[in-house]
Amino acid sequence: MASFKAIILMVIWTAIAGYGLFTIGAHEHFRNPVWALGTGLALLVTHMINMAIYFKVAGERPFEWFR
Repeated sequence: MASFKAIILMVIWTAIAGYGLFTIGAHEHFRNPVWALGTGLALLVTHMINMAIYFKVAGERPFEWFR
C-alpha cells in the first residue's frame, strides 16, 4: 500500500512540475539551447524529487507483486 501512496504523490508532483513548465512556455522554446538546457535540468530535478518521494514514502523495499 505504501507504494501506491508514493506513486500517487509522484503523479501529483509530476503534474505540478509539468504544469509549471507549460505555464512558463517551455514547450514553445525547445529550439533555443538555453531553454532546452533549463527544461532538461528541470525535468532531471523533477525525476530526482520523484525518486526521493518514493523512497521516503515507500521505504527501501521494492514494490512487491507477490507475497
